[in-house]
Amino acid sequence: MNKYTITEFRKDYPDDDTCLDKIFQLRFSNLVCPKCEHEKCFSKVHDRRSYQCKNCGFQIYPTAGTIFEKTTTPLTIWFYAIFLQTTTRNGVAAKEFERQFNVCYKTALRMAHQIKILMANKESEPFTGIIEGDETYIGGENKNRHANKKVKGTQGRSTKDKTPVFGLLQRGGNVSATVLNDVKIESIKPVVNAKVEKGSTLVTDDFGGYKTISEGYYHLSVNHKNGEYVRGMVHTM
Repeated sequence: MNKYTITEFRKDYPDDDTCLDKIFQLRFSNLVCPKCEHEKCFSKVHDRRSYQCKNCGFQIYPTAGTIFEKTTTPLTIWFYAIFLQTTTRNGVAAKEFERQFNVCYKTALRMAHQIKILMANKESEPFTGIIEGDETYIGGENKNRHANKKVKGTQGRSTKDKTPVFGLLQRGGNVSATVLNDVKIESIKPVVNAKVEKGSTLVTDDFGGYKTISEGYYHLSVNHKNGEYVRGMVHTM
């Protein structure tokens, strides 16, 4: 997976409206108006952190109930702080936020604290909605090694020279990666049960290890052996 760079970040989130739109999409995708039950799209209200139903005028405030509620700090700064906190190996101290954002230490400390709480909560919340699951093996390919470093019997799903990792991606949400000893159903199923809420849609490929994993989930798959990688909403990361 390619590293998400600061250049890409600044292109994706150039202003507060773009940041607000991202929050709205994450929290209220495919929203049906709770007042008139109309499915018309909500539109951004000018100069306000809200979106309005095009049919009845009912307004939604995407930042309500989040760490951004009532903040006077621009959302671009909040997003950049989250970017730094999640891409830096050991996190970022409040003093660094104070220097980079030219805010008072009290504000910087609150931001750092709130972001850490948010990260901790997200890690503990089960994945819901549509979740993609897939396995991979970390380690160089045997064919690229020098002759004296090649390992015999590493074809297929051998773990002699590679580490199996099982990944879960919540569409529009978090990513989880778990290191396993192998990718047998006995190893994968407990991870899914612990991280994915029952009743969610689980999307995988047709690997045999997933065949009995669907208990309690709506399981969809694509058949890579037949050259199928995407079928409508059914695809993996």
